[in-house]
Amino acid sequence: MTLDTGPDGPRGWDVRTARAELAARRIGHLELLDALLEALPAARALGAVLAEDLELARAFAHALDRRATEGPLTGVPVALKDVLDVAGQATTGGTRALAGNVAARDAAVVHRLRAAGALFPVRTSLHELSFGITSNNGCHGPVRHPLDPSLSAGGSSGGAAVAVAVGLAPAAVAADTGGSVRIPAALCGVVGFRPTVGRYPSAGILPISRTRDTAGPMARTVDDVVLLDALLAGEHPHGCPPPRRLDHDDEAGAGPLHGVRLGVPEPFTEDLEAGVDAVFGAALRALEAAGAELVAVDLREARELSAAAGMAIALHEFLPGLEDYLARAGSGPDLVQVREGLAGPDLRRIWELAEVFRAADDDYRAALEHRRVAQRLHAEALSATGVAALVQPTCPLTARPVGEDETVVLNGRRVPTFETFVRHTDLAGVLGTPGLSLPAGRTAEGLPVGLELAGGPGSDAVLLELGRTVEAVLREA
Repeated sequence: MTLDTGPDGPRGWDVRTARAELAARRIGHLELLDALLEALPAARALGAVLAEDLELARAFAHALDRRATEGPLTGVPVALKDVLDVAGQATTGGTRALAGNVAARDAAVVHRLRAAGALFPVRTSLHELSFGITSNNGCHGPVRHPLDPSLSAGGSSGGAAVAVAVGLAPAAVAADTGGSVRIPAALCGVVGFRPTVGRYPSAGILPISRTRDTAGPMARTVDDVVLLDALLAGEHPHGCPPPRRLDHDDEAGAGPLHGVRLGVPEPFTEDLEAGVDAVFGAALRALEAAGAELVAVDLREARELSAAAGMAIALHEFLPGLEDYLARAGSGPDLVQVREGLAGPDLRRIWELAEVFRAADDDYRAALEHRRVAQRLHAEALSATGVAALVQPTCPLTARPVGEDETVVLNGRRVPTFETFVRHTDLAGVLGTPGLSLPAGRTAEGLPVGLELAGGPGSDAVLLELGRTVEAVLREA
């Protein structure tokens, strides 16, 4: 049988379609896996893949072909960022000193995916130790954009986004501290979700900050992210929850977002790349045409406080968290060996800062207090305006050339790369709140632009349900 592996074939399927085709036995598990692996050379060429376990994945797929399967992810390949422990495999974080850090057991989120039947053929590349936003890895080279290899895929989870975008896997699971899932998802034109901190278990994940880190899924559709979210949160470990929809007004002629108030945060609509501004403006008009009420929400003070607190928290928690992870692993190097093995000059500078901040207890306590105030201001702003969610560009700019790690051009001037790309996503990263990035359209140059829905702590279900409707509205616009 010759499979169509183009946009309408297996490589273009989302998770739910792949699972339905497998369950109906219209395609075999090994057949699906091999069809998806046709994208492996392209993913390798883009620097998206760090490690492969194709023999084991094929063995599992072959075994599945000989018995009935009912799990929500049975036989579906899921790409994993190389910060998630997989039993028997090295978790390297993209740095050479951790090449021998072989995990004794699965990370808790990986265990949940495995229980649901997922296959794990590849580990994806990232910015070294996740501490960067370009995925220009000093050990392994850059992760390149799936539409233009001269551009960066974004980071730190660039490899995961590329794996989904090129059709190597219909879904991936990565990790997000200040935008590491949402930014590459936006730049590469896929869906990325950061849940409320604590919604998913953190055991077995190479850390940056216990206060800020969380695993996060990527996929082609919000529906698939809803499924992955439920599985990762342990809510539906043995079933496939049916799609849930917003309750819409039954009034004749009412749009699908009738009565939904969406907040447009003032600091996140300024100084946008022209192409991003145009796509975002068109998205807002489409949401209004679908019945949404757009209201301004002032988050300036909350944003300023969180910006002041975020890096201090991460730098204070980084080395103790990594040291604890290495001690629990018991088979890898110590902190000194990891530091000696760092390849990127940016990581060496960050490590030096982290050594200073580790001892800065007063600064850390002040940063936590700033975070608490920012959380209160954020909650008050959402409550006062009565919005279901905030809507904003995921990033103020589109993908930039590989190698522009220090500065990029925005509106005719050079600006810091890291601070500019995380300008919108970092607020949720500091506050611990959820954010969902979904494709909003493309610029005149053909580059993807992401739209982020953000909310208060615990609003994950609201964001995901809303995201389904917003996704449909934008596709029809």
